[in-house]
Amino acid sequence: MTNAADSQEDAIDRGVSEFGEILGEFIEGVPHALGIVLSDGVDDTIDTAHRPAKIESIDVCIAGAQVGQAMCRLTIDTIIFGLGRALIVLESDEFVLMSKLLWEEYLVTSVLDPKVNIARAMREFEEVADKTLALLR
Repeated sequence: MTNAADSQEDAIDRGVSEFGEILGEFIEGVPHALGIVLSDGVDDTIDTAHRPAKIESIDVCIAGAQVGQAMCRLTIDTIIFGLGRALIVLESDEFVLMSKLLWEEYLVTSVLDPKVNIARAMREFEEVADKTLALLR
């Protein structure tokens, strides 16, 4: 591949707001991160960041919407049992999903390639989640 093709392959769409800029830090910092979305837990996207050469924005939004309501219910249970706000990692042959409810019904969900270094992704995800939460408040 040429440098231009490599550059296009690694291009990151950072959404439309300050949230997208923060979410883009995750995509930039984690090789094999495909996309990440901030949503409100009832199927509405607030902003996204993604690699357009690897995944469509709508697919990242759908991932956030699909796990949103379940994450809200699950987080209530983890708090009741004294576990705090859980970071959930779902692995499959095709993708890895990572999701965490930040505050009220706001959550961050990422879509990753299975080749991702899970430990690094979790560490970076928590940092971006903290920055996003600070901006939400």
